Amino acid sequence: MTEIQNIKNDGRRKWWIIGILLTVVATGAFLATDQIADPSESSLPSYPVQQGEFVISLKLKDGELEAVEAENVVAPRVRGQLKIVELFPEGEVVEVGDLLVQFEQTDFNKRVMDAEQQVESAKADMEKTQATHKAEISGLEADIKNTEANLRLAELKVERMAFEATVQKEEAEIEARKAGLSKEQALEKLESQKIINGAEVKKRQLEIERKERELVKARKEFESTTINAEKPGLVVYGKVWKGERPEKIRVGDEVWGGVNVISLPDLSHMQVKTYVNEVDVDKLDTGQVATIKLDALPEPDFTGRIKSIASLGREKEGEKNVKVFDVVLEIEEKDDRLKPGMSATSEVIIETIPPKPEARPDSIQPVATDEVVSETPPMPLYIPLDAIFEKDGRTLVYLIVDGQAEEREITLGKKNEDFVVVEEGLSPDDRIALRDPTQAADAIGGMEAAEESASPKVQ
Repeated sequence: MTEIQNIKNDGRRKWWIIGILLTVVATGAFLATDQIADPSESSLPSYPVQQGEFVISLKLKDGELEAVEAENVVAPRVRGQLKIVELFPEGEVVEVGDLLVQFEQTDFNKRVMDAEQQVESAKADMEKTQATHKAEISGLEADIKNTEANLRLAELKVERMAFEATVQKEEAEIEARKAGLSKEQALEKLESQKIINGAEVKKRQLEIERKERELVKARKEFESTTINAEKPGLVVYGKVWKGERPEKIRVGDEVWGGVNVISLPDLSHMQVKTYVNEVDVDKLDTGQVATIKLDALPEPDFTGRIKSIASLGREKEGEKNVKVFDVVLEIEEKDDRLKPGMSATSEVIIETIPPKPEARPDSIQPVATDEVVSETPPMPLYIPLDAIFEKDGRTLVYLIVDGQAEEREITLGKKNEDFVVVEEGLSPDDRIALRDPTQAADAIGGMEAAEESASPKVQ
């Protein structure tokens, strides 16, 4: 009897435990369903519809500050490359007369010495030539004197033959004419030799002048390898191509003549040099306003305007087949903290909704009236891009109404990087979900899966 009683008690205990478990499961399912059905009490994130000025902008990264105007110090235009052996420290202020750049001088000093030797050699050749000419002229003049003496003797003989036989007289006259011809030939030879000597002397003189010009050039090149500051200023190193990208010069670099090695910028007027991808270049235009942030100065933001956009694209450094266009933005403010070489990010204002009225300083602005105020365009509504979903070809959001998430089809307008304008379907007081509640229900397992899961809309 006792064993039968124990068996009955164990059966009642087992069914009691099963009942408790069923109650707990039912309660959990109810709470989960209630949590999904009431987004206001769940962890479903939401966001209020915003109304106000909508700004469409484009960020230009990897910009660098530089001066609008600067005194550039370039490597001298000489024969061959120049090796830098000394540089004034970058970022320090140089004074007039201080050494800015020193290039290796060994080869240039050798050129000066060679040029000096060539000038001396050309002058020695000139002296030798002149000495030879002097000897030649002296010999020719002596020959002329001999012919003159022979001519005189012949003339005297003719005079003595005045009363001699006709034959002897004619012989004397012939000898006299020969002596006269010899004198004329000697004189002509002398004049010809003087012309020849003059031409040779001129050639030697031109050679000397050419060698002297080369010496002057060699000395100037030698002197140009030492560059001293002609005006005070902050020293900023130039850049040269090293491999696939430009880098700042340093001691030991070899550069060609004409390369900008140092700049002395005018810090009172600065600009940002950056670039834009070829797919966005058509969005930019000169005169557009930009907000400029410096990595080294979190505050304040600076205001700039696009000064120029390159007409031709170039390959982006380190990325083949990626074309970019150089952009220069001029900073309106003056600040002593702005230094060349600082990295900057510029955000260019492409469009504002509604458009800002253009200021016309030359015109008389009308006094504001009720009629004018009524014509002011309304401020747009906009929501985060994360709140936009696409389902069955429809663009929709999940509107929070009385604690419930309801689908609402909307019409979108223009967008920026984070938000999009809503043209139809929402009002300023609405609040929308930032996550698809049907996907949340599937994750919990408290509801059947939707026929077609929603996914964020790709803009």
